[in-house]
Amino acid sequence: MIGSHILSGAVIETRALTELIPDWKELGAPLNQEATSDSMRFLTANSSFPLPHPPQMNNKGNYIVSLSRVTAWLGEQAEALGVEVYPGFAAAHVLYSEDGKSVKGVATGDVGLDKNGQPKDSYEPGMEFHSKVTLFGEGAHGSLSKQVQQKFNLREGVDPQTYGLGLKEVWRVRDEVYQPGKVVHTLGWPMDYKTYGGSWLYHMEDNMVSIGLVIGLDYENPYLSPYREFQVSPPIFHENLADQVEDETSPVLCRYP
Repeated sequence: MIGSHILSGAVIETRALTELIPDWKELGAPLNQEATSDSMRFLTANSSFPLPHPPQMNNKGNYIVSLSRVTAWLGEQAEALGVEVYPGFAAAHVLYSEDGKSVKGVATGDVGLDKNGQPKDSYEPGMEFHSKVTLFGEGAHGSLSKQVQQKFNLREGVDPQTYGLGLKEVWRVRDEVYQPGKVVHTLGWPMDYKTYGGSWLYHMEDNMVSIGLVIGLDYENPYLSPYREFQVSPPIFHENLADQVEDETSPVLCRYP
């Protein structure tokens, strides 16, 4: 299903959505929790300190959303307009024009192949999709995007790309620590001063809180495990959830993987 591969929360600006679908509110778009506060904090192993909030990270008027719900809703809007959506089918090949100077579409992979790549009785060739415009949205390091970039020298004369590894979870928290619309970004612990990265905490609707950690892939320590670093973060998240911790009781009722 559309959106089933996307986890949880994000803070989004609605300007592009309004340009695309001006009446998105009337159509029931799942944007219900407006961001109400912003803060930036520097973390240590035992405490956190407020930092000046960068103006470019101002989220006033933005919405904290479930990306899976928003994606599913956008899929419904597209299908209502007659757009054909094929969830679960990945593009496997780039299709080029006869002169090789432009992209004319993509093709899905063949199915019904054995372990040696030879056709079986159930073999079906992939489908070709031709279009005037082909948009590659494979993520940060998509294989087809790299092919197109190399063929047309799209990375020539531009800044190099940077990469990070992110992990996130969605928690359901108690009423007394739930602050709908609260947005927190952090620097510092559990990373050392040589490691680029940070974390976030977004109070979504329905007592749900999105938490996450992003670490730049240029970290120097070969033994660093972003997943393990994320597992030692919750005590500080508890502090920011409650704003003051009177005991060591976790505010988490249940955790969503």
